Amino acid sequence: MSKNISDAKKRISELEKSLHKIDINVKDYNEASDKTIEDINKQRIQIKSNIDTIADNMANQVQKRREQDVQLMEKKGKDIQKVITDYKEYLTSCRQEKSVDNIADFKHQLKKPAESNIHTIIHTNHLIFVGDNSMKFQDMFGKLVDLLDESKSKQKMPDSEKVQKKKPTTDDETDGILITTISTQELLKTNSDASRLHDIRCFYVSAVNDQKAWCGGLNEMILVGIHGNVQRKVTLDNYSCGLAVTSLSELLVTVTSMIKKYLPDGKCVDIANTKPYHSKGITLTSQGDILVCLCKSKYDNKVVRMTTAGHVKQTIQKNKQHQPLFTNPQHVAENVNGDVVVVDNNVHAFIVVTNKEGRLKYMYPDFEQSFHIIDECSGIACDSIGCILVSDYLNHKIHQIDIDGRFIQFILSEQEGIQLPWGLSIDNKGQLWLGNENGLEVTVYKYSS
Repeated sequence: MSKNISDAKKRISELEKSLHKIDINVKDYNEASDKTIEDINKQRIQIKSNIDTIADNMANQVQKRREQDVQLMEKKGKDIQKVITDYKEYLTSCRQEKSVDNIADFKHQLKKPAESNIHTIIHTNHLIFVGDNSMKFQDMFGKLVDLLDESKSKQKMPDSEKVQKKKPTTDDETDGILITTISTQELLKTNSDASRLHDIRCFYVSAVNDQKAWCGGLNEMILVGIHGNVQRKVTLDNYSCGLAVTSLSELLVTVTSMIKKYLPDGKCVDIANTKPYHSKGITLTSQGDILVCLCKSKYDNKVVRMTTAGHVKQTIQKNKQHQPLFTNPQHVAENVNGDVVVVDNNVHAFIVVTNKEGRLKYMYPDFEQSFHIIDECSGIACDSIGCILVSDYLNHKIHQIDIDGRFIQFILSEQEGIQLPWGLSIDNKGQLWLGNENGLEVTVYKYSS
């Protein structure tokens, strides 16, 4: 009996400790749940705030457009009213005047100058709002994840799922991840001319293969190896706005209103004159055609598909409502499914995606699927499974979105040393080439879709 009593006391003590632990766990659980509810409410407030900001910005755009267009139409109305008044005075003068010569003078005064612009009636394309009712609010808001399951999933995540930045390799290493700094002396014509610092930045990058890529400044292009050695240089007669590389290692460059091709032997061939449009971003399609951004004015911009001989095959310019798709198209890429992916830089940048026939599919960000505003997009590329990489210049980030325009992640940011990124390109081995540090270096990363 004494032994049983002693065992019972020990058991009671153990149970009391367990009970105390449960009390602590209940307290901790309640605090953690309160924290989760607080985080949910913070997300609710943040999303509401973002929606308010987006809606205010859109409303301000509509209001600004309305003020400009109404002012323009009212001015046109006043011009027309003046012509009507002049004609009425002319009619009155004709009735009162007896001299034929004077009537001829009146008629001459009224002739074309006053009426020259009367028939150019302004037809304004007002803005309309197109909502997306297919969005999934739950995916946009977030989800509840069991802490244990989340910890397990993080432990199982393979290294191949991450973009890694490593130290530069030596010249003897060919299979490592390399960060290459492009010397400014290799792009600068006159090394002592410090005022031309803007000219030496690598705004454009187009990989030839996993060992080399063409990199573009404003009026010079260099073919640089993965170890930083310059293999070839092309000097342009004007500032460039984009570059691409053909399967035959020919260099395509847009210069003002021209598309030029530089052959491996150094010869230059004019492919197309795009006047009155300025040619901007350019890319090669899987079928060997050219896609090029052409800009003229705020309401007259397009993306054109043409052969490498300069023959136009397709023009992508307006949506189903016959409204402009682009306000300032700067870069273009083709996705694996044939989609045409265009960077449209305005107040904020948007990625405008159409199918191969030119019909609008979606825009990113649409502020329903994602709240990641792009202040200025300086480059775009598509990987082997259709993910789109977006170079976010002012926010120092590289967005990754899926083939349907949904945000996945930031694969690179300031934490990985990204500063004012420019052009980017994915080579045949899946490596990511990026113009970094405001275009003063080119970095190569291991990248996995």
